[in-house]
Amino acid sequence: MRKNRRPHRLLSRLASPSLFRHFKRVNPTFLLGSLLALLPLTLLRAQDAPAADTPIDMEARKASVANLELHISQREARLAEWGRDIVELDARIERRVDELVKLLASLKDSQESRTAVTQMKKEAIEGLRNGIELYARKRREVREQIRTGETSALGDLGKFDERIIRRVDQIAELSKSIPTHQDVEKYESDGSGSYWNGYYYESSRISGEWKQNRRDTRASDQVRKQTAESLREGLERIDQRRRSLTAMLADRTTTDAARQLCQTELGQIDAYEDHLQAQLHEVTTGGGGGTQEVGRDQAHDIGRLLADARKDLREDVARLFRSYDQFAAGRAYLADLKANLAARKEWLEKHAGETPAAE
Repeated sequence: MRKNRRPHRLLSRLASPSLFRHFKRVNPTFLLGSLLALLPLTLLRAQDAPAADTPIDMEARKASVANLELHISQREARLAEWGRDIVELDARIERRVDELVKLLASLKDSQESRTAVTQMKKEAIEGLRNGIELYARKRREVREQIRTGETSALGDLGKFDERIIRRVDQIAELSKSIPTHQDVEKYESDGSGSYWNGYYYESSRISGEWKQNRRDTRASDQVRKQTAESLREGLERIDQRRRSLTAMLADRTTTDAARQLCQTELGQIDAYEDHLQAQLHEVTTGGGGGTQEVGRDQAHDIGRLLADARKDLREDVARLFRSYDQFAAGRAYLADLKANLAARKEWLEKHAGETPAAE
């Protein structure tokens, strides 16, 4: 049986003069670096660790608390500035949207503008629906943060809900502003006539007012139907949400943060449901409509005004959400600083009687 000679060959190679000659040619710096890399990490870490008998520098600890308090004071002031900016920007957005909705709601088409105003109202309603989706999406992001423990944002959910409900109200207002069916004479005299067999027969034609009323009625029926369907879908989602929240509260594995979130949302759902029910009733049964007729040229000018306003609002809302994200991050950072401060003060209280560091 042949013996394994590889170990002997390895030893002989290690002991060979050629190997030592090779090491002589190697850069000494490389050798030193290689040896240091082999040192145990525990030895390196031991150099950084303070000795057990190192005296405590109480004055330095106290100074760190004062510095941190100053840092927190500065961050609180900055956070308050961001909060005021958000409030002002939000108020400006709401004021502008409300002005545009009221302007449109007061208008109605004339025979000259035909359906221009109605079309602008449809576009505005679509824009408001998109706004609802933006706020709802942001609300879902914030809700997920709260569910995972960021409870400081719990009060923000109500603000998002207020904006969503406000947009629903504005959609309903525009839907109701499109004129409904009116009793209008279908035919009118065209100013001509003829005699036949001793009688005068007046020529007639379908009146422009009747045609306009038919256009308004069709548009009103369509828009109100779509708005009513959206409101019913919203009510259905609220009911589904109520059942889901109730199930989460009954689940013993639900975290404390998620449980608090469920209780908050359940307290708001009933009010939202009642509000949507009231809007649904008004949209499906209410009459009304704009009172100010506009001509073709005026409708064109208003259309340009609305196009510019929509662009401004998109930019403002995007900036509002960026500002909110900045505020939320700053709020979380401030909370970490305060937790650090509390830990430092607790440490000082715990070690208040210990010997300070020697001068």
